[in-house]
Amino acid sequence: MWIYRLGLTRAKYHALTGCPLSGREAAEAGLINEAVPFERLEQTVAALAGRLASIPSSQLAAMKLVVGQAYESMGLASTQALGGVLDGLMRNTPEARRFIDLAKDQGVRAAAGERDAPFGDYGQAPPDQRPRPENVIVP
Repeated sequence: MWIYRLGLTRAKYHALTGCPLSGREAAEAGLINEAVPFERLEQTVAALAGRLASIPSSQLAAMKLVVGQAYESMGLASTQALGGVLDGLMRNTPEARRFIDLAKDQGVRAAAGERDAPFGDYGQAPPDQRPRPENVIVP
């Protein structure tokens, strides 16, 4: 989906480097609609849900269909199909086999940590760039 939202250059950059995006950067790039502070998250979601609820469902359905069809015309279905094929192929590479073996021996956290270390994943990022564990919505 990144190619549709970021364009070729930025999609390749992030896909090939593993460079993460903050919520704010993802919003600026158009990958998400909005980045809000955790303290305002529920209020923001409720306001958007209320706005959507005020629109007749037939109009929402029609707009969803039109937008979906436009993406389909851009090649979304073939891109999604290719993703599944490549996922199946990539599970059988030497690197994938090593990941699976390491996960069996030391656990998924160790395997993911080793895999993601060169990219500075969020769990290994400096403290100010990690997800905040206190940001949990309790129903």
